[in-house]
Amino acid sequence: MHLRLGLDIGGTKMEAAILATYSGRDEVLARERVPTQREEGFTNVYKRMIKLINNVLNQNGTSLSDLAGIGIGLPGAVDPKTRQMLNGNTAIFVGQDLPKLLALDLAFSGPIAVANDANCFALAEAILGIGQKHAKETGKTPEQLNSIGVILGTGVGGGLIYQGRVLEGTNGGAGEIGHTQLDPNGPKCFCGRQGCAETFLSGKGLESWYGARFGEQLFALQIFDRAEMMDKNAVLALKIYRDYLDQFMLNLISFFDPDFIVLGGGVSLQPAIYQGLEERIWKHTFIPNAQPRIYPNMLGDSAGVIGAALLVP
Repeated sequence: MHLRLGLDIGGTKMEAAILATYSGRDEVLARERVPTQREEGFTNVYKRMIKLINNVLNQNGTSLSDLAGIGIGLPGAVDPKTRQMLNGNTAIFVGQDLPKLLALDLAFSGPIAVANDANCFALAEAILGIGQKHAKETGKTPEQLNSIGVILGTGVGGGLIYQGRVLEGTNGGAGEIGHTQLDPNGPKCFCGRQGCAETFLSGKGLESWYGARFGEQLFALQIFDRAEMMDKNAVLALKIYRDYLDQFMLNLISFFDPDFIVLGGGVSLQPAIYQGLEERIWKHTFIPNAQPRIYPNMLGDSAGVIGAALLVP
């Protein structure tokens, strides 16, 4: 039995899980989730991280020596050389050498891998999630497929998967698709540019430009609910959202030519964004036979912790 521990660290929650692989099957043996409480600062959060790891190990009597390795997903870009987080909205982890700290404090000598959390989401869906379904439909294995995982949540993030492996880029910035530009005259993004995909397609972005255009501040879920009830402003907002999503998807297809794209995050739960999406996009792909499928995710909000475990060979 091949055992790997995954640790998904986000701005609001931390989750740890033990992934077992045996007889060609993968199974989560133990899992626990706790609030991150980043306002407590790094030292306190790190102590609870250690406790979380020990808790999942104790759930079914696994010891550290049983593990093939530990994988960590962090909420920001990760330097491929130092394995440290370079930026992100949970700044307490920036510059922290978690592999070194955990190896010392856990007395663990095995490999400790680190990646951006959106990369972990994309990897989990590619190998154990929707990638399994797509592989069966095409007669391939998940490891033969190329895919993009897109997070449409509070922000917009992504991960690029090439034949079962995460593409990190030279500086860890591959897959930062939320900061590709859709409109140079669009809203100001926190990154300093204007009209990034995040400012239009994230939940927060939708709420912001809807309020600016229609003079009413609503949550993203309320906008989708009103569109379903044929509210005039919400219907127009949904059309605008779809137009930007079409443009975004076409950009992604042009630079990566994936077999499929899988969507995650809160906005991805809205059925309205998928209506006619593939058909509209397939009409405009530069390569005529480029018709990648676009799927909602299969693994839910635990995809990140599963993907973190999969970072370990």
